[in-house]
Amino acid sequence: MEHLIFNTAEMSEVTICKPNISTMENISAEYSKIKNFSDFEVVAETETKELKILSLFSGCGGLDLGFVGGFEFKGRKYEKNNFKVIFSNDFDSAATKVYNANNKYFKHEILEKDIAKIQSSEVPEFDFLIGGFPCQPFSNAGLRKGVNDSRGTLFENAIEMFQYSIEKGKKPLGFMFENVRGIMSSKMPDGTKVPDEIVKRMEHLGYNTNYKLVKASNYGVPSNRYRVIIVGFRKEIGYFDFSMMDKIVKEYNIPNEKRNPYDLYLGSVLCDIPENASHKDEYWKYSPAGQKMIENIGLCEDGKEALEKFKIKEPLAIISETITKGRSWKNMNYSDMTPRFQKIWNDPQKYHAPNFYRRFALGEINGTITASAQPENCGITHPFENRRFTVREIARIQSFPDDFVFPYTTIANAYKVIGNAVPPVLGWVFAKSVERFLEKHKTNDKP
Repeated sequence: MEHLIFNTAEMSEVTICKPNISTMENISAEYSKIKNFSDFEVVAETETKELKILSLFSGCGGLDLGFVGGFEFKGRKYEKNNFKVIFSNDFDSAATKVYNANNKYFKHEILEKDIAKIQSSEVPEFDFLIGGFPCQPFSNAGLRKGVNDSRGTLFENAIEMFQYSIEKGKKPLGFMFENVRGIMSSKMPDGTKVPDEIVKRMEHLGYNTNYKLVKASNYGVPSNRYRVIIVGFRKEIGYFDFSMMDKIVKEYNIPNEKRNPYDLYLGSVLCDIPENASHKDEYWKYSPAGQKMIENIGLCEDGKEALEKFKIKEPLAIISETITKGRSWKNMNYSDMTPRFQKIWNDPQKYHAPNFYRRFALGEINGTITASAQPENCGITHPFENRRFTVREIARIQSFPDDFVFPYTTIANAYKVIGNAVPPVLGWVFAKSVERFLEKHKTNDKP
């Protein structure tokens, strides 16, 4: 099996800080004292109990919900998984407000605290760590400052949680980190890519670590959202097999872009939102300039009548010839373009013809919903109404169940926490894959 699985598309250099070698050597010494964990102990840990999850950078709870399971999305039930979140943490009060409001799914309160200030005594014993450390420093939709942004080194705090546990004599089974694909082109001062640096550090601590760029729409999420998943397991367990995720999708007949994409189309997402669903009519209004831009771009050709046909899963070709034709700033009249866009229009090769102000059609899979929810850089505009998607509509695009609520102080915060979230269905597929991977290891190790 290849230890590293990666995609080198869209690379650019961003500086990141150097690892603390002295700390690594100390932890390596601690690990050497306790590294003789037997395969029998691994079997016992995975066989007799729910695995305890330590969740960091938990946000509003998308990844946690995926690991816990026991929710429904678009008529499909995602069964309970063999995991229990026993600790979660985030610094963003807008995110923790949402997390704590969903006590139907989370039986504990999230700790709202700067991760750098969490004491080792506050961290309970855990089996598996999950976390999507802040992605904005590495995001193509952001400024790409890497660790020149103060948030860009927070993955080190997550690694410290392993150090705390190892020092206490408890070596967790493994971990999963999630981030945007921009992290793959962010580099350390010595030229090492950030994911490779994480691999190096975790291998040093005794974890077989690999990573892969995944597309959420291949795992049941109605969004073409790319994410990097970095996974590590104790050396006696082995390297994670990412093909497990595809096997789970096939076994549970989960919609995916490759085989059965119909339920992922935007029309399918929007056509059957329950009348009593919270936030179904709440949306963040555009600025006057943004509203004018959207109106000048124009509506997609297929509207309410076409949307109704998605309820009966009528084939796209029968619904309309234009059902997959979205719009963008390129559909504007030249005279309506601002000088900036006229400049790009006049020299598309120089500017690589960017597809700003994308408006996805009902027969397309929507693009990534970003935390900023700005129309220029993400597919946030409704196909046939001149507005942003509602809070509930973007929650569906992110695969949250309809009974997951998003209380907010300002509506911009609701868009932010949803855009920052790991899609729960993607989290569920990964969690189920981890279950199966550990079961396979357990079976292989039995005499």
